[in-house]
Amino acid sequence: MRRVVIVGAGPCGLVALKEMLEHGHNVMICEQEDRLGGVFASAVAYPNLHLTITNWAMAFSDFPDPLRLRYSTAEEYLQYLQAYTDHFNLEPHIQYRTKVTAAKLSSKGSWSLHVRRTLGEEVSEGNMEADALIVATGASQYPKAIPRELAGYNGRIIHSSQYDETFKRDVADKSLRVLVIGGGESGADIAAELGDLSPNVSVWLRRPLCVGPRYLNKRDELEQIQMNKTTDFPANGFLEAATTSRMSAGQNVLAYGIFRRILWQTPVLNNTLSRMCLDSTKSAFLRNDQATYVTKNQRMCEALHNGNIQIQLSRNISSTGRYCTFHRQDGTTETQQFDAIVLCTGYRVEFPWIQFSEGICLSSNPRSWFLHCFPPNLGHCLFFVGYTRPHQGGIPVMAEMLSRYIALLMTGARRLPVDYTAQAHIDAKAEREYYHLSPDLDTLVDYNAFLESVARRIGCEPRLPLLATALFNIHMATVILLVAQILIFDTTWSSVLSSVLLWVLSVIGFFILDNGVLLKWWFYPHWAVWYRQRGPGANPKLLKQMLARVNLWKSTAITRGFVLLVLWSVPAYYVQRLTTIMLLVTKAMLATFGIQVERYWGAQLLPKLYSLHDCPAHFSDIFLP
Repeated sequence: MRRVVIVGAGPCGLVALKEMLEHGHNVMICEQEDRLGGVFASAVAYPNLHLTITNWAMAFSDFPDPLRLRYSTAEEYLQYLQAYTDHFNLEPHIQYRTKVTAAKLSSKGSWSLHVRRTLGEEVSEGNMEADALIVATGASQYPKAIPRELAGYNGRIIHSSQYDETFKRDVADKSLRVLVIGGGESGADIAAELGDLSPNVSVWLRRPLCVGPRYLNKRDELEQIQMNKTTDFPANGFLEAATTSRMSAGQNVLAYGIFRRILWQTPVLNNTLSRMCLDSTKSAFLRNDQATYVTKNQRMCEALHNGNIQIQLSRNISSTGRYCTFHRQDGTTETQQFDAIVLCTGYRVEFPWIQFSEGICLSSNPRSWFLHCFPPNLGHCLFFVGYTRPHQGGIPVMAEMLSRYIALLMTGARRLPVDYTAQAHIDAKAEREYYHLSPDLDTLVDYNAFLESVARRIGCEPRLPLLATALFNIHMATVILLVAQILIFDTTWSSVLSSVLLWVLSVIGFFILDNGVLLKWWFYPHWAVWYRQRGPGANPKLLKQMLARVNLWKSTAITRGFVLLVLWSVPAYYVQRLTTIMLLVTKAMLATFGIQVERYWGAQLLPKLYSLHDCPAHFSDIFLP
């Protein structure tokens, strides 16, 4: 049993606590505030905040959200976290109003922590000892500094963490001229909201945004969110169905990206959103949204489309008094006057309170840590959870998977790779190259590849029932047979028709077998509960209950976008299977002749599931859906 201290009682700290307790460790959370929830209980959760990830995708794998599939408010998600805490009886292990002011690693490998406890007006100091330290303070601790380009501005400047109802009233009552800087999720929400309050709202962006709508259609997003609170929406109508499903993860990054460019050329999505996405990925024609961070919120696009806001697109800005000048790439400039500026520029990551003896240096860049969690040479005693921001999907689910792995490592049931420090460098380079349009967003990871990589280390990667796997292989055999008959062999139409009939029968089987489990696997969001099907901590009953909540016939909407997705994805999936076989055979042959290839060799042609985070493809994967 190890003594473990967790810093932070947000969602990542809570799930780490639960996993450590489950594996018998002596563990305690230090939380500086007087309530749990982290950013969801703080001013960072600005008014009217709705999550950009659905409640089911934000839920932990062993505690699915009982409410309908929808987008929660910050307060609703906070209620979920409280229910999770009560369900697993975590409260006795949380020390509130307790701030870790210093954590020093001794030469013996244990931690000495200095803490400050506050009770009313009384403040006391104390010390704690621990064998392991889990940092779960999150990446939203310290707002980034005011950009130096605004040094000459003398008006009101606030960070998004200070955005509140008082500021909104001022904007509405005085029709303030406001400049919003930044186009992430908070920037999109705040700009759209302010655009409804004042006719003088502009947004400064250095480059066009790549945007993903919460719902896969062009209708008003906020109206749909409100309607969704009382009405069930189809599972395949949410953004996560298009980005985290196994059908999407089963294609290579080029096929996945090209489909996005095709989709943006159609009338399926908001026209302004599509134009902005096309502009933002112009230099990544084949990779498209896979080369950059995606804002999962189309409200800014709607506000621009409706004429409620202006967007100033320029590489640089300068300021004097209340005036800001935008310097465009073509050499032209435009000057505007603003009464206030809202910085939606994010946060910086730093840990000044973690101390080491001479010779040990801790980088605050999550990409320098193996799996964004294990720092070089410290992976036995220092862990970070909450520093994996998936390109699609929620941070808490990533933190849960890492916590399960950490708990097993500390019991000795699993071991880190011997070369994990070197592997972190390789992975960091691969991630920067992969997301080359957003290379400095150091927390960015691929949802499916990251989860699968950690799951394989734990031994909890999901597997479909044997009959479903067998049906899939029969189906793929008919596809290969058809290709062979048409392209290779001189065959009769009767034999081709026989193969087509087998293909059709296997497709019908997809709808019938186990209430359509194969189709839900391929076309529904890949919820975390799949990772409770087998392995350590398994609870397959939870998965069955979750899948039973989404009836295939009621939870699948046959829209233009979905038809387009199927028409593209199914042939791409077939081609990908054949491509994967050829790549794996080639790699095996090269290894036979003593030729070692790079770890990420052929990654752009392999399924996205194996593109990053040291998640290699194996021959056995060819036979799994």
